[in-house]
Amino acid sequence: MLKLNLAMPARPAKNRFWLIAALALVALAALTGAGFRWAVHAAKPVAPYPHELARVTFAVAGDVIPHEAVRAAAAAEGPGAAGWTALFSDVTDVFQSADFGFVNMETPVAPDHSHGTKPFLFDAPLALPQALKASGIKIVSFANNHVMDQGWPGFIETRQHLRDIGLLFAGTGDTAAQTFQPVMTEANGIKVGWLGMTRWLNGNRNPDASDQPHVNFFPYPGEAGNAPGADEAQVLAAVKAARAQCDLLVVSIHWGIEYATAPRPEDIDLAHKMLDAGASVIVGHHPHVLQPVETYRTADGRNTVIFYSLGNFLSNQSRTYIDGLMPDKDGDPRDSMIGLFSAVRDDYGPAGIRVELGHVGILPVWGENNRNDLASGKTKTPIIRPVLIDREIPLLQAKLDALIKSADASASPAPSAGTVPGSGSASTPAPAPASEFTPEQQKEFVDLTSRLKLLTDRRQQILARTGDEFVTDPPKLPAKP
Repeated sequence: MLKLNLAMPARPAKNRFWLIAALALVALAALTGAGFRWAVHAAKPVAPYPHELARVTFAVAGDVIPHEAVRAAAAAEGPGAAGWTALFSDVTDVFQSADFGFVNMETPVAPDHSHGTKPFLFDAPLALPQALKASGIKIVSFANNHVMDQGWPGFIETRQHLRDIGLLFAGTGDTAAQTFQPVMTEANGIKVGWLGMTRWLNGNRNPDASDQPHVNFFPYPGEAGNAPGADEAQVLAAVKAARAQCDLLVVSIHWGIEYATAPRPEDIDLAHKMLDAGASVIVGHHPHVLQPVETYRTADGRNTVIFYSLGNFLSNQSRTYIDGLMPDKDGDPRDSMIGLFSAVRDDYGPAGIRVELGHVGILPVWGENNRNDLASGKTKTPIIRPVLIDREIPLLQAKLDALIKSADASASPAPSAGTVPGSGSASTPAPAPASEFTPEQQKEFVDLTSRLKLLTDRRQQILARTGDEFVTDPPKLPAKP
């Protein structure tokens, strides 16, 4: 029987070597080609959506109140608008670096119709809104409980001055029919509407004539003194209508209880309703103290934010407060913040383009007021101004470090004091004692450490109220030449 031998014939060792080498080269080429193709694709990654197309930035702050002591502080800084502008010098760069700055102007500006001022009855010179504009403010709220402190003619006069100065103002209408209409701000192709309103009018009311200017009044039920105003259904309808006219809507509202550190429960519910109706940001004022910052996701999936109360921004309240001597709550009216947010136009590719709320942040602010130094005769020049806490603390620390270094350098070396307790070595010299400060250095040391403690304590109070997840570093100032 014939048998077939199907086995491959034996090859010389040399031939087997070249066969293996050839197969290895083929495999290497395949791997190299695949790796090259992968590298080409990896070099051009596709950025995940959304792609940012444009952005508009905002900086918002609370109540600006021209108390008599504030007027005196402005006068001490210089005449007219220059003096008032100096009061905002520590925060001007924040507003000027934003596309739009905002404050609640809690006063009429009515020199032609002024009845004078007294506690709880305000009026301001033209220099105040001029200074606001010079400091980077482009829009103010003129819907609050003090807008008619100089009567209805003063209310009308103020609106005209704001127009002449070039400040936008939210919260009023030229007629009754034009109330609750948004004021538009626009930059970088993004239109942001501002709908302003107040829940308090200090017993005042809009004129009966419907063809005259009105303030957007949305009173609490049973708390309006029979003054007519909008109800919740009308306000929510106005929010929806305003949102249809812009890319993103901000609601500025004067509400809540003075000096209450938390919002009224019905205002929390109202805020959520206004956001669900189309608003993206709610800017609250009136309590004169800070209240929490809340992020809220609407029923249609938008991320929104509520600044329930921004606190006082410029005022003479709590002027006698002393840190560590008085209860912390006594300093609350001098705690403040600047709220930051953006309107961002995002490209979601196949899902389209939309404008949505961007970065939200806060800058802790302290209301500087040297009334106690004035009363003690330590100084004769009044100072009232908002300061950025997170900018001031490093400056104070640097001054303190320089003072200590200077004192150390001028101190004579201390003699050896033998063994340092716990060192375990008889030859280790004792550390030098504390530097001997001159009387002037001692005074400066006490002043610096006291101020550092004050600002550190108030910063903790602020963040305990607002939450520390929103804290943002202040803008860096340009280096001095």
